[in-house]
Amino acid sequence: MNTYIAFLRGINVGGKNIIKMKDLKMHFENAGLSEVQTYIQSGNILFRSESDEKSLIELIEGIVQSEFELTVPVIIRTSEELNNILSRLPFSEEEIVRAEKSSDAESLYVALLTHNPFQENIEMKNVKFVEERYT
Repeated sequence: MNTYIAFLRGINVGGKNIIKMKDLKMHFENAGLSEVQTYIQSGNILFRSESDEKSLIELIEGIVQSEFELTVPVIIRTSEELNNILSRLPFSEEEIVRAEKSSDAESLYVALLTHNPFQENIEMKNVKFVEERYT
């Protein structure tokens, strides 16, 4: 059984697409997902399943559509993939310390994508792109 983290995009942001995490957790459990945990009101859900990623995305998008009448993109990563991302952050320790000390502390981001962006859409100003999953 794999441990997955589902990221629901645009949930509970600016008073829109409101979903109570306890309700979402209940629907995940009712759908057969196990050890379901949510993180604050973020739309991030940790769970275990034997299903493959494509099936899980379809299941979760279906739950959100049928139970909450919302259409939101879902990105899923395994716990192993997230640990690998964390171990390979493209930021130096100095950059991280500088960001933590600045008044703009949330200036370093990692984006999870469903596919590699097209090269013509990448502007490389102050961006470090690591092809983690699609190479």
